[in-house]
Amino acid sequence: MTEPTDKRRGRILAAAREIFAREGFRSADVKTIAETAGVGKATIYKFFDSKEQLLLVVVEENLNQIRDLALRQLISSGPPLARMEGACRAIASFIASNRAFTRVLVQEAGDFAGEIQRQHLTMIEQNMPLAEAFFSELRQEGYFTELETRATIQMMVNLFIGAAYTWALTGAGDLEEQTATYLRVLTAGLRAPLPHSATPTKD
Repeated sequence: MTEPTDKRRGRILAAAREIFAREGFRSADVKTIAETAGVGKATIYKFFDSKEQLLLVVVEENLNQIRDLALRQLISSGPPLARMEGACRAIASFIASNRAFTRVLVQEAGDFAGEIQRQHLTMIEQNMPLAEAFFSELRQEGYFTELETRATIQMMVNLFIGAAYTWALTGAGDLEEQTATYLRVLTAGLRAPLPHSATPTKD
């Protein structure tokens, strides 16, 4: 009995993620991916035009998983700021559990940055109505009032990509805790209130 197409495709993607993470994109061989997936090399080319396309599909699946993790938190119950922290923690935990693959993207995927950015922007646009509703809740509580939603999302993405980039290369610290700390600083502001005794007084 022939194995369903979607199962073979899923095994190929899982094997590709494993081999890319272990050997790096440039060193990875399609034959090794095929052997790991338990299929012939020709079968891979029935689903994917090239090793490059295979990587991009793996990235797209990662982005879909990240989206689902974020949405699950953002549409849950509770204060909007707590839901946002939950989303950031869930994303950071996912990235941390895939550190080797994240490091490969950081080090080797520069040639695909444009296409990965396109995938990312498309996903944001597809989920903009939900994002607008969520940030409207936050603005009612006084947060993120200076930027429109797209610019706010981009600011946060830039901040957390920078954190993930450094963490993936150095392995220093706990990415989830770093992400939560950066979010708290972002929402609270960089300048703490002066102690009452230090408040300037007029003569």
